[in-house]
Amino acid sequence: MTTSLKDFNLNSYNKDFEKGNSILQIDLKKVAKNYLLLSKLSKPGLAAAVVKADAYGCGVNEVCPILSKSGCNFFFVAKLEEGLELKRYIPETKTIAVFDGYLDPKNSLWKKNLVPVCNTVDQAIKASEDNIVFMLHIDTGMNRLGLSIKDAIKLMESNKLNAKKLILILSHFACSDNKNSKFNKLQLDSFKRFNGYYPKITRSLSNSHGIFLKKKLHYEITRPGIALYGYINDDKINLNETINLYAPILQIRYPNIGETVGYDAIYKVTKKSKLGVLGIGYADGLKRCINKRKKLKVGKYNIPIIGRVSMDTIVVDLSIIPNQVLDKINHIPLIDNEYSIKDMAKDCSTIPYEIMTSFGKRLKKVYIR
Repeated sequence: MTTSLKDFNLNSYNKDFEKGNSILQIDLKKVAKNYLLLSKLSKPGLAAAVVKADAYGCGVNEVCPILSKSGCNFFFVAKLEEGLELKRYIPETKTIAVFDGYLDPKNSLWKKNLVPVCNTVDQAIKASEDNIVFMLHIDTGMNRLGLSIKDAIKLMESNKLNAKKLILILSHFACSDNKNSKFNKLQLDSFKRFNGYYPKITRSLSNSHGIFLKKKLHYEITRPGIALYGYINDDKINLNETINLYAPILQIRYPNIGETVGYDAIYKVTKKSKLGVLGIGYADGLKRCINKRKKLKVGKYNIPIIGRVSMDTIVVDLSIIPNQVLDKINHIPLIDNEYSIKDMAKDCSTIPYEIMTSFGKRLKKVYIR
């Protein structure tokens, strides 16, 4: 889709741009649509929501109430403190699970009805002895968190688990973003080895990309995270990308030929130029390697990024834009329908997860409802 200059007006943000604020725009309506589609694809099971790292940088205070209203009843976070924060924004009837495990059992926060995902034999036995609701994580190939296959079998045959309090047995795909990986089937088969143990307890294996695998568990609780925001690596899946990023033009400069721009003087001005200094930098989550992205897009105009990314600013060449057009522009889009987080991640040799969770606190989050 071609972006028109009208799309760059964004009049409701003018005061913010005048103050030098960059805008991180998050479309909650699209988040809800994505969740409903993921729920449909998860049937006959249910879709939970992984909202660790402040809902992937988008804000649990805004994202999670929308997911809750859309029918999500299970939420996963990484840290105990994240779970306590989340409880402020969703009903008490919702389940909040903590991936880190049953650490520090004497911590009074566990009394807030937060559910530990037990990752070791000792944690599972302790949770059983404490008579609290818990989940059990079995490692089927990630070698990250979770019980080994051997330890899990031994534990399940020991009768030391409190089955009345165990509500979910889970594992985690390592290669589900590659649907052709043979490792997906190996993990699925490993997890199915436990079908005979506690068969009435719900299972969970599929993360965001796991939902789209042909061979998967049935009647499971899936755990989408990045897919809630539309950034999976399969363009054939009809998910909505939810995030735009706009940076204000702080100043327009007219350097002399022969002058340089930015740290290390890596860019030399070789022609009469108009340069725009944008109020966003690596302290806001913009990776220094974004220089691989040669040009930004303003309507029909391609404007290059020049020099190095600084902590608070980047510089772009606005020379191609006529003054009568430039006079109407007070910001530049960095992420929009022309260039998504997936594109930025590719240019930075990373993944959308890192881009999203790197956004800094100085960005002003604005939500579309």
